[in-house]
Amino acid sequence: MVLRVKVTRLDFESAASDSWVDGLLQGKKGLWVYVELGTEQEYIPSPSDDPRTEYKLFRGCDVFFARSQEQLEQGNYEAEQINVTVILYC
Repeated sequence: MVLRVKVTRLDFESAASDSWVDGLLQGKKGLWVYVELGTEQEYIPSPSDDPRTEYKLFRGCDVFFARSQEQLEQGNYEAEQINVTVILYC
């Protein structure tokens, strides 16, 4: 499974293996995620990618879901997925 997560420019630039970010899950309006990043790997663009958008690929991530940013900041998660692939974009 691959999850796409929209993050801020600052989070995107600082994202690295074994760090963390938070952002919005693509395709799920208002669903926030906290991501413990796994190993960064080379991102291979797909034809449907927006050329004005930057992407990073991480494997082996743990993802925690919340319905609001406040809930996310409090660590009050609705669900989690372990060992998934995450594509960050901004």
